[in-house]
Amino acid sequence: MAINYSLSIRPITPGDPESEKAVYASAQYHDLLDLSDIAGHIAEHNSPFSKGVILGILTDMVACLRENLLLGNKIQLGDLGAFYVTLNSEGAKSTEEFSTSLIKNVYVRWAASNELKSLLNDASFRQVATRELQAQSRKEMRDSIDETLGVVTESGNGGGGNNDSGNGDGGDGVTE
Repeated sequence: MAINYSLSIRPITPGDPESEKAVYASAQYHDLLDLSDIAGHIAEHNSPFSKGVILGILTDMVACLRENLLLGNKIQLGDLGAFYVTLNSEGAKSTEEFSTSLIKNVYVRWAASNELKSLLNDASFRQVATRELQAQSRKEMRDSIDETLGVVTESGNGGGGNNDSGNGDGGDGVTE
């Protein structure tokens, strides 16, 4: 197991495109897992509960988290970490002038537990091409195959197809 990453060139000072640039690592995920996938994964780890039971519990947990966050509670879920809300609001010149109409957004935040914060100690890494370079490579490969087979597309060359941006094991792409 390894965490995939690609390299990108970005300004050292965020938001200042004129600042000196450096090469940074960007994590690339393998798959997107939903609640059902996680329930299935838990069930496969010698759990006495079925995927359906676990999915039901996790679904109820999400509803309970939402309810308690709306009640103003901070929820500590053991080694998972803590969930809490923060607010984004416009400023007022005085406390008398402030009203809840100035609150523009509520954000759910998560603070990882020490168990999850220590991933670096156990992580290994594998460099892969950026999603953009992977998509470009797949398109070039499809075009080459279609050209070999004599397939002509609307654009007049082989290939086309969808421009998916999945994540595989390729190359060492660096993008700017």
